[in-house]
Order: sequence, then C-alpha cells, then structure tokens
Amino acid sequence: MKYRLIASDFDNTLYDEVALSPRAIKAISDFRAAGGRFCIASGRIFTAIRPFISPLGADDEVIACQGSAIYYASTGEVMHKFALEKDVAVRAARFFEEKGDVCHAYDDLHFHVEKANPLSAMYAEYCKVEPAIEGKPISRYILEMPAVNKVIGIVSEDTIDAKVEELRALIGENAEVTKSAPMFLEVTSLQAGKGNALEYLAKHFGIPISETVAVGDHLNDLSMVLKAGLGCAVENAIPELKAHADLILPSVYEDGVAVLIERILADEI
Repeated sequence: MKYRLIASDFDNTLYDEVALSPRAIKAISDFRAAGGRFCIASGRIFTAIRPFISPLGADDEVIACQGSAIYYASTGEVMHKFALEKDVAVRAARFFEEKGDVCHAYDDLHFHVEKANPLSAMYAEYCKVEPAIEGKPISRYILEMPAVNKVIGIVSEDTIDAKVEELRALIGENAEVTKSAPMFLEVTSLQAGKGNALEYLAKHFGIPISETVAVGDHLNDLSMVLKAGLGCAVENAIPELKAHADLILPSVYEDGVAVLIERILADEI
C-alpha cells in the first residue's frame, strides 16, 4: 500500500449533506484494517464533527477549524493547536462588523456570535451545534476568550471575492484568509490550515509526506491538496481546486472518497 495517511474534507467531499455512504464507511474500515490512518479535515469545530466519528469508524485524528486544531477523535483531547493571534482576530472581527456582516469566533467547543440572527441559526442547524450568544460585539468578546481558533464572516456571494482581497490587504501578512463556501470568509493563523495540519500529523506518525493523500472540494482544502503526496479533488469541487489536483475523483454523490480508498487498497494508485 503506497499511501498510509488520508486526510479528507467532510462536507461535500465525504458527506453529501444527507447521509454517510455505507460504501465509504466500509472503505475507511478496510483502509484502517490494512494499517492506514484516516483523518477527517474539516472547517467545522470538533463538536460538530464528533457525532460522525463513530458511524464512520474514523477513530484516528480529526483536523478541525480549518486546521487550527488537531484532536484525538476518540477522546476530543487537543493534540496540537495553531491559535489565531488575538490582535489579528480582533481586526478581522471588526472588519466584518464594520461591513455589517455576521461574524463568528470559534474555540474548541463553540462558535460565538453577538446576537441571534437567521444566518447563524441556519449554520447551527446544519452543523447541529448551538451558537453561544454573547450580547456584545465579537471583536470585544474575543479579548475574553482563552484562545481563538478562527474567525469567519458570513457575507453575500456577490461581495465575497472583493472582501477576500480587502481583508488579505488588511491582515494577510499575519493570517490566512480563504473561502470555505460561497458565503463563508474564514481567517486562521498562518501556522494553521489543513496543509500544515496534515504535515504535522505525518511527521508525528513518522509517515513521509509523499505517502499522504488529501481530498477536498473547496479553496480551504487547497493547502492540503498541494501539500500531500497525492492531492485529489472530487468531481463536484470548484474549478480552482480541480486545477491543482493530481487526481479528479467521482463526486461526493458517487462515492469519490470510497473509490479513492478502494484503488489505494488494490494498489492501483
């Protein structure tokens, strides 16, 4: 087996927003039984991923919050953290607040919002995690947080690209600014990112980066797709990610991750 560590994005890569695929569950189990490690790499906080760990049998490690933290899947204990500097987090939050955009700040267990709003409620329903409503601007609340994993703004699709560039000009020397979905603009530490988290895990387990695989669907997956020995995109991925992938897999609706694992186990790749 050429590849020993697989990092897979979750939403729209492994999970089709409706159900987990039995074929994917079996493939992950077979890969782990053969000595491989399978890691979910998600923008979600750990508490929003944990309910899926047992059904998937993905009981190794979890990269969460865009690579801001790595957790032991079975216990939820933090393995390593790449926290966002407080002053950078405050500047990012103020940027969103001044634009009138909904802003979230994330720690290990919660996402924090100033007040209840429809966009945060929609996100909470999707992730099955309730927001912590703080009753004050997030740019102020951040100063009370022990650590900040990431800050996001929920912005309109027609302004997000311009806001990415504007925010990069403001804090880009001190943070990673990227999109994870059409309306999600995310800010993490420069030391975070799914690619750096994958590299950390590979070194931790003594696995050469050439023996790692990453698969995703959006720009927040680009760093790990570029970092891995084999970078993959599912067919439903955005064109910008597919352009950098070594291999294009079937879509999430056609069990692309399962196909990848089956081919690895069959020594076809």
